[in-house]
Amino acid sequence: MKHVFFVLAICLPVFASAQFTGTTAKGGGLTIIVTDGTDNSRHSPQRPPGNEKFQDPIRALGMVDAIQAGAFIDRPDYGKVGFILIFCVNDSVGGKQGSLTVNGQTYRGVFRLIRQKISLDEKVPPGMTTYRLAGTVFFLGIS
Repeated sequence: MKHVFFVLAICLPVFASAQFTGTTAKGGGLTIIVTDGTDNSRHSPQRPPGNEKFQDPIRALGMVDAIQAGAFIDRPDYGKVGFILIFCVNDSVGGKQGSLTVNGQTYRGVFRLIRQKISLDEKVPPGMTTYRLAGTVFFLGIS
C-alpha cells in the first residue's frame, strides 16, 4: 500500500496537467482524473442538490473557447465564483511570465481565471475577455 502512495505522489503532476488540442467532446482528447479524498475513491457521502447548489449548467468537456476573468503573473489567492485557476505554460502577459514549481521542476507562464463558454455564441460579460486554451495547462483550483 505504501508503494501505491509513493507512485501517486510522483505521478500527481502528470495527472494535474492536460494538453488542449482543439478537440470537441465528441472526439475526446481530454481526460481529467479526480479523487474525492477517500482512501480508494469509494464510499463518498451522497449529497443531493439543494436550492443554492449546482446552479451552473453542465457542459461537455473539450471546448477550447473560454471566458477569461483575469490573467496574472503571480498566483491569485481569490477568484470569481465558477472560474477555474489555470497555469498556461510558455504564455506571457505584456512580455512577463510567472513561475510554477511542480515536483521540483519550474515552469514559466501565466496564471489565468477562466470558465468554459456555455456555447460558441455566448456573450462575453463586461470587463472580461475571450480566451482560447492551447498548449500545456495545469489545473490549480476552482473558485
